[in-house]
Amino acid sequence: MDDKADLLRALPPLSSYSPEESVVASLDRAQNYHDQLVAAMPGLIVHRDGVILHCSGTLARLLGYESVGEVMALPDIMALIPEDARMAERNAYARCQQGPIQPLARRIKRHRADTSTQWFDQLLEPVDWGGAPAVMEMLTQMRPQAANAEIPHQGQLLQAAIDAMPNGVLMLDRGLRLEGANSEYFRLWDYPPGMFPPGTPVAETLYYNHRRGDYGDVPCEETVAELCTRFLVKGVINSERQVPSNGRILDIRTAPRADGGYVITHHDITDRKRIEDELRQAKERAEAILKELRETQQQLIVQEKMASLGQLTAGIAHELKNPLNFVNNFAELSGELLDELLELLEPLNDHLEGATRTDVDDLVDSLQSNLRKIADHGRRADNIVKSMLAHSRGGGGEWQSTDLNALVEEALALSYHAVRAQDRSFNATLDRRFDAAVGEVKLVPQDISRVLVNLFTNSFYAVRKKQLTCGDPAYVPALTVTTETRGPDISIRICDNGIGMTTAVIEKLFTPFFTTKPTGEGTGLGLSLSYDIVVHQHRGRFDVSSIENEHAEFTITLPRTVTAMSLGERRKT
Repeated sequence: MDDKADLLRALPPLSSYSPEESVVASLDRAQNYHDQLVAAMPGLIVHRDGVILHCSGTLARLLGYESVGEVMALPDIMALIPEDARMAERNAYARCQQGPIQPLARRIKRHRADTSTQWFDQLLEPVDWGGAPAVMEMLTQMRPQAANAEIPHQGQLLQAAIDAMPNGVLMLDRGLRLEGANSEYFRLWDYPPGMFPPGTPVAETLYYNHRRGDYGDVPCEETVAELCTRFLVKGVINSERQVPSNGRILDIRTAPRADGGYVITHHDITDRKRIEDELRQAKERAEAILKELRETQQQLIVQEKMASLGQLTAGIAHELKNPLNFVNNFAELSGELLDELLELLEPLNDHLEGATRTDVDDLVDSLQSNLRKIADHGRRADNIVKSMLAHSRGGGGEWQSTDLNALVEEALALSYHAVRAQDRSFNATLDRRFDAAVGEVKLVPQDISRVLVNLFTNSFYAVRKKQLTCGDPAYVPALTVTTETRGPDISIRICDNGIGMTTAVIEKLFTPFFTTKPTGEGTGLGLSLSYDIVVHQHRGRFDVSSIENEHAEFTITLPRTVTAMSLGERRKT
């Protein structure tokens, strides 16, 4: 009654209207009251799995339909929802059916009968309808006041401004629920547009990421809980994250707001990372090329020195060859003349006194011993000269397909018998591990045989020296020879259990005239010549590994086929 009295007092007196004006004014007031009453009443609509089960007349009128039947005749509830909001509404309906939700009104929009869009305040509630669960929506039209009318427009302007930003933006309230996000955020994370509407807990986005495999095979609840704590920051923090579904790399910056919420910006740094990787790879390639150039420069310097040394060696060898031949020839001739002289003086032996004859015999023995030493050392000097000439000229054999295993076996037998001929007490265990698949290899057999004999001889020398010096009666000299196929290449590996070598010795091993043998036992040219034959003539590789007093291993790697080139030709290039 009080409200009615207040309404009557608010009306102008009837005396101020003419009869016609009074009727029109009454009708206008009645229509205005009807409109306000309808706007204040909530419209109801009930649906299950998209099928509309009930619609109130109030809602039908709010949506511009003439009857409830027209709403009920729609194919499903999605016909009332604009396309850009359907994903958000599906998620809201699904959460509603899972149980009671926080009764907070959502600002949503719906299609009217004339296809225009109208904004409503929405409350969702799960209900039992016909014995089965359903979703009930209560929709209240936004009051037609100037301030309220501007809210959707202002929201659209704000959303348009955020969408225009080049980076992804996500805003969370103090309870880690989504307050807003721009389209770039959804694009960067490969989310369907509108999938996570305002009010969605941020944990829902993390559960979605886990379901699609972003975090790998890890526990879901623990992972999501740990990730949620990362949003609770007191200051600005940065982190990087790669989105597995699209490969984008994001630079994520989380900053707290004064009201307790958070702003998270996402910068797409995929191109920057790609450029950084390309620059790093280019730097690594440049450094590798520089290293290779330095190694090549060093090799060129060594080759130049070797070429100069080869020329010097050839010159010295040629100069020594002739006088050495004279020494050897005259030593042999002097021995023969001495023998003839002794035959001529033999009849006079009986005329010599005992002491004199003893002196003569001593002198003769000394002369013969000296001549034998001259001949022995002359032959040794001749061998050195021949090695020097071989080192300077290189091999001169012909390239041909050769049974490698047979060549290795022949060189091994030759070396072993040669060593035993000099020392009959020497024995060694020979372990042959030949790969039958090696077959024939194109090479210069005389030169490779020279390399193998040299290596076998050195190995036998090493094991014999260890046998004589180690003092272990249980020690057994052993040599393992292995041939193996390695794709387009083949390898020969020679391993002995001898005295081994130090790192300093290995570094100088292929230097001409370097030897670890005592004076008179080695020329220092064998391994240098072997290296030239393997690496330069046959385009192979010569590797050495050793542990002092334990073992030494030489590995020769040769290509199956190679363009023929002699060492002399190699030095001309």
